Amino acid sequence: MIDIQKNILFVIIKNIFILSSFVALLGAGENLEITPATKQCMDETLASQVVVNPLKESMGGEAYNDAIGSGKYRYVGNSKCRLCHRKFFIGRKKDPHDHAMKNLIAIGHEKTPQCLACHSTGYGVPTGFVSIETTPRLSNVQCEGCHGPGNVHIKLTKKRLKGGFLAGQDSPKILKNMCVECHTDRWNKSYHDLDTAYNKYKKADPRSYSKGKHNNAKEKL
Repeated sequence: MIDIQKNILFVIIKNIFILSSFVALLGAGENLEITPATKQCMDETLASQVVVNPLKESMGGEAYNDAIGSGKYRYVGNSKCRLCHRKFFIGRKKDPHDHAMKNLIAIGHEKTPQCLACHSTGYGVPTGFVSIETTPRLSNVQCEGCHGPGNVHIKLTKKRLKGGFLAGQDSPKILKNMCVECHTDRWNKSYHDLDTAYNKYKKADPRSYSKGKHNNAKEKL
């Protein structure tokens, strides 16, 4: 029994070490150097992970299937968003989410489903990201990466109406779920304070948020 417990503990410690190393490599971006042994560990770890669909998990299977199955929703890319939300578009250009794909390319995992689910926009969802070659406009985590397909929102804005997202600010529970579906303990990316992070990203430039001060962002998606 003691030997079994030791083996289990060894596996746990090994996996923690591998995941921690992987996260550190992701943070290093294009400057990282990967040895064959490290690459093998990363590949083995990723292969053992389940491919998530953040939007489906956040909405719930039934609601997601009804919405996406209706054919009503499709991804449009953030070039459409910037027409009305220019400050947000510029602010996000300085944010790590908008460079999420670069890190995957640097470590050779830009085609790995387990990574693309949280490093692109709409991977695994009809009309969402497929590959850098076929859907480059949906690379990285764009506006729709958190809010879901934006075409209905665009139609509503033409009528001077708001909303239209499957995970908009009018559905804060779903929107917060989108955050925690990717920011998990699995990759040592879980939140210490979700509410602070959530309020931070209401700002055009998240870096300008100061905890304890009122959030004056006027735009509501």
